[in-house]
Amino acid sequence: MKTTKSIYQPDWQGLSLAKIDQQMAAMPAAGVIDTLNWKEQYPAVPETKFTLAHTDEMLYVRFEVKGEVPLATKTNDLELVNEDACVEMFMGNADNTRYWNFEFNPAGVCNASNRKERKVDVVRLNAEQLQSIKRFPVQLCAAHWSLLVGIPLALIELDLAHEHARRANFYKCGDKTAMKHYASWNPIEAEAPAFHLPEFFGEIQF
Repeated sequence: MKTTKSIYQPDWQGLSLAKIDQQMAAMPAAGVIDTLNWKEQYPAVPETKFTLAHTDEMLYVRFEVKGEVPLATKTNDLELVNEDACVEMFMGNADNTRYWNFEFNPAGVCNASNRKERKVDVVRLNAEQLQSIKRFPVQLCAAHWSLLVGIPLALIELDLAHEHARRANFYKCGDKTAMKHYASWNPIEAEAPAFHLPEFFGEIQF
């Protein structure tokens, strides 16, 4: 199981997303999404890394993708952004009985829910919860893009006074992109592409 760290940034309180994005771009990557679990069917993936940081109120995740034109046909939250160029973070709750799935296209459009399994007890985030997720997309060049997202700790019920780690995995996919692809940070053991498998989550340390 892979592990990584989110860096505590108490001085970021009140900073603009543009400034946070600039600082995270200069930080070392927390991980690379390059595990090709289904290499025979899907042998390639755009170069994708993520960086993690947090304040007392927010978890920030910055994705950066090279080698992919940022397809973004979905314009409304809760649409199937996995059909676009898509980056994802799935995170378990404190006792790992449920997990959140956060999926974003290059424009920052988000599909997110809390669930027990892929098709079991699925609770979509409501409009207020979705609005609380901050997004800062940047197209760096034709085939190079980044997305900074800020997820309230309260939304994922993360209490840093009592928790110091969470199970999670990060993904890159694109069901309808020119180069259809499925990759993960922590390896997945499944016969066909499947991300809703919390037993294969890695760990974020806080």
